[in-house]
Amino acid sequence: MLLGHLLIAAVFGCERSSRPRATSVDTAATVAQASDSVVGRVVRGPRAASALQRVSGSAWATRAFQPLDTVLAVRVLGPRGRELAGVPVRWAIVTGADGAQLRAIDARTDSLGVARASFMPGGSADVQVVGASVDGVGRLDFKVRVAPAAIRIVADRVAIWSGETPTILTVVSDSAGRDLTGGDVSWASSDTSVLRILDHAGTRASVSARLAGTTSLIAWIGDTSVRHSVVLGVKPVLRGRFITLDGSAPPRMRVSISAGGVRDSVAVVDGQFEKRVDLPASGDVDVAAEPFDDSSVFHRVALRIVERRDLQRLTIALVPIAWRIDAGSYQGRVVRIDAASALRRASDGSPFWRLVPRSAAGPRTLLGWRSADLPLRIAFDRSRFGAAITPDDSVRFWAIAEQLERDVGVRLFAPAVLSATDTSRNAVRVEIEPSGADGHTFVTWGNAGDASDGVLRFSRIAFLSDAHVVSHELLHLLGFGHAFAWPTVALPAGGTEQRLTPEDVAYVQLATRLRRLRDESGARPGVPIARQ
Repeated sequence: MLLGHLLIAAVFGCERSSRPRATSVDTAATVAQASDSVVGRVVRGPRAASALQRVSGSAWATRAFQPLDTVLAVRVLGPRGRELAGVPVRWAIVTGADGAQLRAIDARTDSLGVARASFMPGGSADVQVVGASVDGVGRLDFKVRVAPAAIRIVADRVAIWSGETPTILTVVSDSAGRDLTGGDVSWASSDTSVLRILDHAGTRASVSARLAGTTSLIAWIGDTSVRHSVVLGVKPVLRGRFITLDGSAPPRMRVSISAGGVRDSVAVVDGQFEKRVDLPASGDVDVAAEPFDDSSVFHRVALRIVERRDLQRLTIALVPIAWRIDAGSYQGRVVRIDAASALRRASDGSPFWRLVPRSAAGPRTLLGWRSADLPLRIAFDRSRFGAAITPDDSVRFWAIAEQLERDVGVRLFAPAVLSATDTSRNAVRVEIEPSGADGHTFVTWGNAGDASDGVLRFSRIAFLSDAHVVSHELLHLLGFGHAFAWPTVALPAGGTEQRLTPEDVAYVQLATRLRRLRDESGARPGVPIARQ
């Protein structure tokens, strides 16, 4: 009969086999004498290994430098799937770490075809690989990992300058508190406008410091149960430039910056400046600038910056001390500009140049309408009239409005009819409602300083024909307040001017140009005001 790879031919009684069935290359004859049997020949078949089977799987270790609780084991099989004993198995560390140790328990397979080895992982959180090889068959790998129990971020500095791209490291440790090399760490920033992860590999990440502020830098391994975070701050690098309204090169400027007890000067080259100034962590920052030449044609600049990140991208439009009217009835006239007076609040009204209160949307800016919203569509709200409006009232109102357009040199208004379905941004209602003043104007604007709708309110229909009252209120509608430092139709009270003066037109055109520069380049007006 057939037993494994051993073929036995035997004849019982007195007979002897004359044709042995053995065909093996490896043969051996053994004769056994017994009273009732004779064993003629024993033939042994081939014992070549054909398969290598994993008995134990990959393993996790809680600590480095400590042998695994379980051994690594493989089984060697023959062609018919039976275990082979005595087969040599080579054990080797394929990928290890400092301190890793491997000990082969079995150099050859036992009676069950199994060979074993003991492994102590080294001090790394990366995968450590042990291989078991059998000639003619191949190699099986066992992956061993030391489970990280803690991770900590190591940053040289907790405050980084905007524009820097430092590399941040982490240290991973096992349950015994031993530091491990390697580890597949994931990273995130809680505010990517402040700090962004550029790339990362292993335990380090390259980050980009962007806008001033603070953010949490987070590092974790696996399912985030092992994680750590640190708060990093980005300090603003003062960076900016000067531009002019006509696009010409700005003059040589001197710039200083101050906050708290810190004050520093900043060099300006070709109209641009940049410097790292270590400012206090909180509080407003004052930026002052003036031309080197006292005879310069530009105003001094005094900005108060509330948001630190605004320091990183300052574009300042220099305001001239004289303006040549470029269109309209007074074209060619040169008017001296007093920016401080234009921004000075009258005792009972707003300044002529009205600055929108600062909000989260950006720095303070001049109030006005977007050029795309002009001409403003003006319609009489007849439901608000106490008496019927005559055609002559309408004609005189529009004649006054057209004169203001001719003086400024821009089409600003257009007749319209109120409709319940009209939701246009630039729709303006004219109302008649008795009150203590000749007229009131209400304008709605957003954070960017752009007006969106308005209401002209007159206390009597007769004021629709009064050139001074109508011109005064139309100036308010365009976003301008009161003035008293020059001949103007915008006096807070008691004015007699019947139309815009050359000074009014110069300040209107200059403000319009400053707003246009803001839209084109983000420039803020370089005027001597206390807060922006």
